[in-house]
Amino acid sequence: MWFRRLLLSYLPVFTIVTMILFVVFFQTLNEQNRREAVKANEFLAEQVIHFTDKSLKDIDYRVVREILSNTDVNRYFTSGGTDVFANIQALKVMDDLKFNYPIIDSVYFIRFSDGAVLGDAPRSIEELRDADFIKNFSMKKSADQKWTAKREFRAFDTSEIKQVITLVKEAPYNSRKGYFVVNVSLSKFQELIGRMYNSDISFVSMIDSAGNDVLAEESETRSANAKSASRDGSQAIMSTFTSPYTGWQINSGIQETKGLKLALTFYNIWFVLAIAVVVIGIIWVIYVTKRNYKPIQQLVTLIHTYSLKPPGTHKETAGEFGFIQTTLESLVSETKHFQEQYREKLIMQKKYHFRNVLEGTVKMSDKNWDTELRSYDIDTQDKTAVVYVMEIDSYLAFTEMYNERDQSLLKFTLYSVIHETAKNNKASVWAEWTADDRISLILWIPSDQEPIAGSKEIVDACRGWIEENVSFNITIGQGEPSATVEQIHLSYEKASYCLQFKAVLGANRLITAEDTVRPQQEIQEYFKTIYLLSQSLRLAEADWRKHLGVFYAQIRESLLPRKEIESLMQFCLHHLEGELMELSKDYRSIWRNIHNELMRLIKRWDTVDELQNESERIFEMLVEKVNAQRDSHSNKGLIIEIRSYIEHNYANSELSLDYLSSKFQLNAKYLSKMFKEEFGENFVDFLIGLRIDYAKKMLLETQKTMQSISGEVGYYNYNSFNRAFKNVVGLSPRDFRKQLGERNEANNA
Repeated sequence: MWFRRLLLSYLPVFTIVTMILFVVFFQTLNEQNRREAVKANEFLAEQVIHFTDKSLKDIDYRVVREILSNTDVNRYFTSGGTDVFANIQALKVMDDLKFNYPIIDSVYFIRFSDGAVLGDAPRSIEELRDADFIKNFSMKKSADQKWTAKREFRAFDTSEIKQVITLVKEAPYNSRKGYFVVNVSLSKFQELIGRMYNSDISFVSMIDSAGNDVLAEESETRSANAKSASRDGSQAIMSTFTSPYTGWQINSGIQETKGLKLALTFYNIWFVLAIAVVVIGIIWVIYVTKRNYKPIQQLVTLIHTYSLKPPGTHKETAGEFGFIQTTLESLVSETKHFQEQYREKLIMQKKYHFRNVLEGTVKMSDKNWDTELRSYDIDTQDKTAVVYVMEIDSYLAFTEMYNERDQSLLKFTLYSVIHETAKNNKASVWAEWTADDRISLILWIPSDQEPIAGSKEIVDACRGWIEENVSFNITIGQGEPSATVEQIHLSYEKASYCLQFKAVLGANRLITAEDTVRPQQEIQEYFKTIYLLSQSLRLAEADWRKHLGVFYAQIRESLLPRKEIESLMQFCLHHLEGELMELSKDYRSIWRNIHNELMRLIKRWDTVDELQNESERIFEMLVEKVNAQRDSHSNKGLIIEIRSYIEHNYANSELSLDYLSSKFQLNAKYLSKMFKEEFGENFVDFLIGLRIDYAKKMLLETQKTMQSISGEVGYYNYNSFNRAFKNVVGLSPRDFRKQLGERNEANNA
């Protein structure tokens, strides 16, 4: 009974699943292979198009840029043949172009005025072997043509003939005084394209406007391979694309070699072998079932006997196999759960000890420290430790780009690169993620290497590998060499401190203690700039960009760490909020939205350049909304006219609200209210500030008497002027002029 039960349990399922797999497999195999081949060839063709267009576009744009903006190029074409300096500078332009684009074979200039040729060619157009090509190009040139078809080029009579494609541009632009000619070597170009695929399996052809294959190989070895391929089989084109830049047609496909035909020929043989395997599998199942059913029966009988001892505890409907299955599943589940808990505990314990050592919260002797390191299989004998902290750049963008699984995979990649690089350099390493965006590591450098130089080589190699092979970058803070646990803690603090300067020094680099030496800077300069910026933004003046640029220039010059920059930004927002909250309700509503944008920026910025660009965008939005709000007021034009009148007549001692009310036919209280809502300050404060600003200017730039200056800014009573000046500036006019004089003398000294 047990034998039949086991046999009938295995055999039907095995037979059905096997037959289904055979049907599905052999029906979908060919179609799947065809689709995959088409996709692969489409991808290859797209990559070839992308590479070709990008390479040729870069050269095209560079040549156009040199023609449009390089005075040396224009000077050569407009000067006579006697200007030797112009020739030297033009040659430098050619050398720089060939250096930056290695696929360029030759460059030369043709000047129509005297028929001179400069570059990789004879000196005159009469001796130029490309003269016929230039003549034909001049006669047949098209505005849409960028690069010529495949052609032969020989620079000198003694030079070998090369296959090239050519770019010819008029120079100077739209002046037609000569040609700027660039020849791209097809042999170098073919070599770069050839690295993208295996020519034994796939092929790529690129047909130019003349019907020539740009990628046709010219060497004897490649010709032999091509002949061999033509003998063995044919080429099947699977994808065709046309370049939007050159208009050339790119074909790709696979080589139909004898191996592939042989594989298809043996398709029937494989099928027969598969049927034989199924038959053997059935026989094997019967044999194994018959051999193993006796021990199973004994085990079931034993379990059944023991399970019947407690009356009523055994359920017949569950069956013996259900009983065994439940027991084993429970045991396996508990074992797995215990193992997972144990592994998690070890991982968490290791991370906990690592963090405590770095943060200096654990008191441990050097002997215990060495013992713990040995328990983690970390060899530190005769080695010096250096702590580094690596931070993922633009981490918020990193989390938005990848899901949690991909993030974990990329972080594990960085973790693995660190360990592999350290191992290759005979160093020991302990690395743990101490924050979502930071991985801290302790590198132990062998005694035969200088600790800083050896460790720097390792972390620089890690940074370079990450930059080249994955889609994010890292910035690294460097600590000091350490021999004890306490020194490791200090080294970690130094590395973390260095990372604070990533904001001003830039990302994707190694930051050392030498990079963080800060110049002296007076804190008052920041406050002054913030005040001027706030005033400009409140009044929506055009010079707010200048003040913002000065503010960030001061941050860069002072080499501020991130925490200080954040504190300074918080102060700036607080001061700006104080200025804007004095305006009307509509302006306060605008500020609340802008404030939320700025707070989000403070949380997510990475470098000062990013902070400056985003804050400039947000402040531009603020100014636009403030101007739009002001434009929506019906009396805006009148208020602006009144302000302009005040600015031009501030010296009038009779200027007051009543005076303006009478002149502009407005109620004085209503005028005061409108002025306050529009400009954020009342009329009196605005007038006094205007008069004092002009007074300060005259005190600085002229030697007029105090009484004369007082009268010119609208104060016939000097005591009133003196009192108003002191209230605004904090000094009397006389003391202000004296202080400015002493400061100028000190600066001159």
